[in-house]
Amino acid sequence: MSERKTRLTVTIDPHLAAYAERLVDAGKAESVSAVVNGALADRAEKDRRITRRWEETVAAATDEDRAKAARMLARIEEHTGR
Repeated sequence: MSERKTRLTVTIDPHLAAYAERLVDAGKAESVSAVVNGALADRAEKDRRITRRWEETVAAATDEDRAKAARMLARIEEHTGR
């Protein structure tokens, strides 16, 4: 983790705030900020793993599979307005 931190004000659901505070009270987290920081770090790592898997899948795909995937994505974008 970085030594230099950025102050950020967020609003979270009451039950999540209470959970974070219970973790701190139980000694399982240093602070509520540490709980939030850890959760964001976990999410970032999960997103990186998913991206790597997609890149590996695309790299292993045949040209026909890539074309099929492109057509499917185009249809999804057409229907979702993206």
